[in-house]
Amino acid sequence: MKAIIEKSRVYGRISAPQSKSYAIRLIFSSLFTEVSLSNLLLSEDVVDAINAVSIFGVKISEGRFEKPEKIALHSDKVYVKASATVLRMLIPIIAVVGGRIFIDGGESLRRRPVKAVVEALKDKGIRFSSDSLPMVIDGKLNDNYIEISGAESSQYVSGFMIAFAIVGGGTIKIKPPIASQSYIEMTADVLKTLGVDVKFCGNRVDIDVNERPRAYSGSIPGDFLLSSFYVASALLTDGFIEVYNLRGFGNRDKPHKIVDIYRYMGAYSVYSNGVWIAKASDIYRGVSVNVFDDPDMAMSIAPLASVAKSTTILSDVANLRLKESDRIEAIISTLKSFGIEAYVHNNSLYIVGGEPFSAVSRCPNDHRVAMMFASIAVKSGGILDNAECVNKSNPLFWSDMKFLGAKISLVIEV
Repeated sequence: MKAIIEKSRVYGRISAPQSKSYAIRLIFSSLFTEVSLSNLLLSEDVVDAINAVSIFGVKISEGRFEKPEKIALHSDKVYVKASATVLRMLIPIIAVVGGRIFIDGGESLRRRPVKAVVEALKDKGIRFSSDSLPMVIDGKLNDNYIEISGAESSQYVSGFMIAFAIVGGGTIKIKPPIASQSYIEMTADVLKTLGVDVKFCGNRVDIDVNERPRAYSGSIPGDFLLSSFYVASALLTDGFIEVYNLRGFGNRDKPHKIVDIYRYMGAYSVYSNGVWIAKASDIYRGVSVNVFDDPDMAMSIAPLASVAKSTTILSDVANLRLKESDRIEAIISTLKSFGIEAYVHNNSLYIVGGEPFSAVSRCPNDHRVAMMFASIAVKSGGILDNAECVNKSNPLFWSDMKFLGAKISLVIEV
């Protein structure tokens, strides 16, 4: 599918895109309690999570996930299309539950590393046929204690947290550095909401299930970084925008740092009671941000950086190469298609702001690349091939953008 994007003014009020991160964690929680989700959106990553829990016997019907009486593998194979989150959470759960299963995935997942979890489990009773997909996993974790490197991904830690909740408890020691620590905190919030005792202190996570976990019935909150592409589109086109339904779980009613970063760059950008309000400025300035804890944020900063009056520096960007695409190269090539200079040096990405012109590009099967492109193209115009790649996280992206005033024509290519 091709998206033809004309210069437009983006503005209005809209519900935040659903957080696939929360959705995936809640779906996996159905392995130890009942879960009913009233607003489940079937993005490709969510479908991967549904397929993953189904191999353990979870019964699924219209957003309701019914925990099986006994958790065990009900299949000898599973396919994960594109969600690294699902894959990296699933492997620890399979290890703790025990059994033998063949795992394969889409092309991008076959390129994604899983060496950290293989290394952590190889002397714990688990056998792997490979350290990348496709692979066979065989065995059962013979301990309720695991040590794992935190540098490759936080998603393994989240997987072990959920896995230990299934079996009544356990301890995870994370070998520093800890990448994307905020996502471990998100998993802790979800588990605490369900009645699981979680202690996350320093590089140690303790899981204890003292009583029967609570069932969950409700909605899935919105996602700040997916919302940021709507906000960036408004900020680049002299717009005003309100994004609601952003309240998190438990006490997690605090904004993502992207809200403050947009304000530091010159926009009016505030958050209160689940609503993000932003208004365009005449001038934007560059910022220096370390993205090690949240590498996805780089894609959200890039649109405003493309027009900033000073250079933006994103540091600790190495993990961006391990995403759906090599996101360092994707950001650079996308910005260059708009005539904006960007380059990498000493593990930092530099974006030299300018005046974007109309661009033609193709999404490298990476949803955030497409959204980043669209956020700039509403200012300058542009054509994006493979535009359906947004379905990985937000199938409503193009319709939402049009609702907000973006002039977009979608052409099905045959």
